[in-house]
Order: sequence, then C-alpha cells, then structure tokens
Amino acid sequence: MKTYLALFILALVLSLVLTPLVRHLAVRWEILDRPDRPQKIHERPTPRPGGLAIYAAFLLALAGLFLLENRVALHFRAQLSEVAKLLLPSTLILLLGLYDDLRGANARIKFSVQTAAALLAYALGIQVTRIWNPFGGTIELGLLSLPLTVLWLVGITNAFNLIDGLDGLSAGAALFATVTLLVAALFYDQLLMVTLTVALAGAIAGFLRYNFAPATIFLGDSGSLFLGFLLGALAVEGSQKSATAVAIAIPLVSFGLPILDTLWTLVRRALGRRPLFQGDLEHIHHMLLRRGLTRRQVVLVLYAACAGCGLFSLLFVNPQGKPLGIFLFVLGASVFFVIQSLGYPEFQELLHALGRALRHHRVLTKNIQWRRAIADLQRVESPDQLRAVLARLLEIGDFDSAEIRWRERWGLSMSRRASPDERAPMWSIRLPLTDERGEKWGELRLHGPLEAGDLLAGYDLLALLQRELARALERAHAEPAPAARSFSPAGRGL
Repeated sequence: MKTYLALFILALVLSLVLTPLVRHLAVRWEILDRPDRPQKIHERPTPRPGGLAIYAAFLLALAGLFLLENRVALHFRAQLSEVAKLLLPSTLILLLGLYDDLRGANARIKFSVQTAAALLAYALGIQVTRIWNPFGGTIELGLLSLPLTVLWLVGITNAFNLIDGLDGLSAGAALFATVTLLVAALFYDQLLMVTLTVALAGAIAGFLRYNFAPATIFLGDSGSLFLGFLLGALAVEGSQKSATAVAIAIPLVSFGLPILDTLWTLVRRALGRRPLFQGDLEHIHHMLLRRGLTRRQVVLVLYAACAGCGLFSLLFVNPQGKPLGIFLFVLGASVFFVIQSLGYPEFQELLHALGRALRHHRVLTKNIQWRRAIADLQRVESPDQLRAVLARLLEIGDFDSAEIRWRERWGLSMSRRASPDERAPMWSIRLPLTDERGEKWGELRLHGPLEAGDLLAGYDLLALLQRELARALERAHAEPAPAARSFSPAGRGL
C-alpha cells in the first residue's frame, strides 16, 4: 500500500510541476482556445493542450517503478506487454487530440483515427467478449465482440470529449471514474489495474489544480480524448478479466454522466433532425447554467452526480444479498427525473408521444368494443334487443345521453348519467339514418363530455353504425316508447 501511495504522490507532484510548464509553452507558441464561436463560453484565450501534462505525469510516475524492487514494481515490470497494449492505442488518440488542438480536425478524421485506435486495441487483446446479463450470468458475444469493442472505445472517448464544456468538468468526471475503477481493482486484487489507476488518478488530481474554475489551462482534445480512450480500455481490461459477472456493469454505471450526456445528445439531435456531430449549447451543463447556477456550482453539482454514479457502481462489486433490480430501477428513475427537470423540448415531446401511444392503445380497445356492439345490431329482431345494444354502445362510448328518431313515429331517449356535470365542456354528434335507397328516415344524436370525444370511434365505424342501426330499426318495427329512459352500466332498467 505504501508503494501505491508513493506512486499517487509522485504522479500528483509531477502533474503539479508539468502543467504550468505546458501552459507556459502553450502561451508562448499561441496554442490557445479562443472564444470565437457561440459554443465556447469562456471569456479569454486559454492554453488548451493540458492533456500533455497528464500524459507525461502518468508515464513518468509509472517509470518510477523501475527504481523499486518490491512486489508492485516487479509485477508491473512483468506485465509490460499488458501496459504497452493499453498505451499504444491511447497514445495514438493523444496525438489525434493534439493535432486537433493545433490545427483542427473534422469529424471524419476524428472518427477514422478513433476507429483505427480501437481496432488496434482489439488486435492487441483489449476485447469486450461478454456483457452482463441482468437476469443472471453473462452473455458471450462471439462475432459481435469486435463491433461492440469498437463502439465502446469510440463512444467513451467521445463521451468525455463532449462533456468538456466547463472548467474542470471532464477532468473531474475522469477522476471519479478512475477512482471507481481503482476501488473495484483493489477488491478483485488486480495489481496491474491498481497500479495504472493510482498513477492516472494522481496525474488528473494534479492537473485539476489548474483546470478547476477559473481554469488557467484547458484539458483540450488531447486530454479529453486520451482520458476517455484510456479509461474505456482500462474498464474493458478490468471487467473482462474479473471472475464476477456483474463487474462488467461497473464501468457502465461509473461512467454514467458522460454516457448519459452523449446518448441524450444523439437522441435529441436526431429528434430535431440536426447534424449529430454539430456542437450546440444544450448539453446537461449548459441547461444547468440556464437554470441560474454559476459555472462553479454546475461543476460541483455534476461532480456530485459523478460521485453518486461511482458509489452506485460499487454496489456491483459484491452483489450478494443486494436487490440489484431495485437499484437499477432507482437509477433509471433518477435519470428520468434529471432529464425531465432540465426542460428539454425533445424530452417533453417524447412524453407527449408516449401519451399519444397509450391513448392510441385505448382507442384501439374502444374500437374493438364498438365493432362487437355494432355486430350485435345485425342480430336485433325486437325492440328490447335494440335497447340493450344501444345501452351497450352508450356505455362503451362514455356518452351522457343518446336520442333516436325514426320515421317520426316514436322517439327513444337514453341517459347514462342521472345528473351530468353541467360545468364540463360537452360535445354532440348527429348521425342521419337512411334506408336501403338512401332516403333519410331518422337520426341518432349522441352527447358526451369533451374528453370522451378523444375515444370516439373513427369515421368508418360511425358509418357502419349508421347503416346497421337503420337496418336494425327496420327489423325491430319498434312501437312508440316513453320519452326518456335510463340504464345502469350493468344494462338493467332500460
């Protein structure tokens, strides 16, 4: 444990020393992030290649293990091939980010290099071969291993890049994720994972001294892309080599904020038919700023969210006796509440669409009931049978009252509610009833509350009702009836 503590302190000190040096060189060489676009909310030009300081501090701290001769150092040197397969593609991503910081890179170049780095990682053995099955055990991926590995690495890489919109946010989220992976590695006794995450945590913590609001240096694409890729690769290595199936769920939950922000960004841009990779000011941190929070307050709130995700993910370390289903439900409900409370128009429209879908299901059920009742009209042979079917239609449609006039010889009025609410908005409909030759001999009048109109049968059903009711009246040869009748939902008392 002393070695791990010394490694953390060494990485921390190196980062504290190297970050001002990188900042000075960036200012001297004018590698600055200028507030020249609406998406950039900082107020003055700021050095941006902060990722170089984290990368250098991380590597130099690990290099210090070559000076020791204890168990941790010997294990690290014996696992240099494992370290190399993590560092080679991660370094390629760092170089991509540095090029973007210096010259700028479009989405095609970024995704091409990220995909190449992910394929390199897969070829070196960093592979998602199984995923967690919430109902027990794991699911072996087989041929899906390659595409899912690439999707995971590229997705997490860009997730940390997308949330890099406020001072210290992406680096802080990376620090919480790193600490979570560190705790899980300690529990599973993965010595190499502990060593790497300790060094990375120290490098990030030292950098945050200069990156937290008000930042004097930015993480830049060199840092956010590097941290995202490396953490994604470390998550794969740690979870796939664990004997515990639920270990695979730990990175998914611990990276909760970047993953949520990225997925929701893609969804809302797709719903609004906007370019998926065009920046905007509607990320979660932007929406919190619109709520009146200061930049520092927003970062602290999202730090708390990252810490909560990290703690929540550690429930999967030893799941025995824990109701994981309840925890997942709480997590999902929390995500729903957060997105809903931020006031996204896309989310509000999704809720309305869901309501329309549920209403459509109710309409479908009502229409089936209408068709069954109309089919019963085809078997009507007497006035009593006619009244029973009409009572059923009145109940299905949730109408207050109905009135039938036929050949002016008699009228039949029905009331479903003894005392309808006179303050409620009402609607009425009149359906002409014709004989086989198309000559009008009567009409059907229906009255009901306005909300019941949402469940009114479609035009085709109303036309079917007109035809079958007229035929039923012809067959029934009904005698004049009392002016008004009422019935109960059970069909008695008509």
